[in-house]
Amino acid sequence: MEFPVDVALAELVPQLPTGPRWWYEVKLDGHRTVLWRLAETVRLQARSGRDVTTPWMDLAVAGMALPPGVVLDGEAVVVVDGQVSFEAAQARAASSPARSRELAARHPALLISGVRAGSLRLLRGREPAFQQVDRTVPARHSMV
Repeated sequence: MEFPVDVALAELVPQLPTGPRWWYEVKLDGHRTVLWRLAETVRLQARSGRDVTTPWMDLAVAGMALPPGVVLDGEAVVVVDGQVSFEAAQARAASSPARSRELAARHPALLISGVRAGSLRLLRGREPAFQQVDRTVPARHSMV
C-alpha cells in the first residue's frame, strides 16, 4: 500500500445488511485517521489524504508498538470528562505543534480502529503481537 490511501466511507441505507460477511462499527465523533506503521516511524493520514502526524503525535508514538507494515483505519478521538469530545478533536487537529503537545498532555488521543483489509496479509502469523498491543502500549497512549 502506498501513502495516501482512499478511506472507506459510510453509506446511508434504509436497513442494515445481514450475513456473516458484514462487520459493523460504532461511529464516534472524532477525526478519520489512517495510521501507517513503517519500518522506522509512524505516519498518520486524514480522510483527505493530508499528513496529520504532527497534531496527533501521541498516536504516532503509541503506534510504534505495532509491527512494521500494519495500517489501521480508524477514528482519532479525544475523551474529556469521560465523554468523546468532537470539539477537543477539532481543537487538536487545527492546532500548532506546540499547542497539540499541550492538548495531548491534558487529554491523550485514542485511535479507535479496525484493520484495513490489506493489513490482514501483513498480520498473518503476527496475530498474537497485534492482540497484545493494548497491553504493550502505555496506558496514557492506549489504542483500542
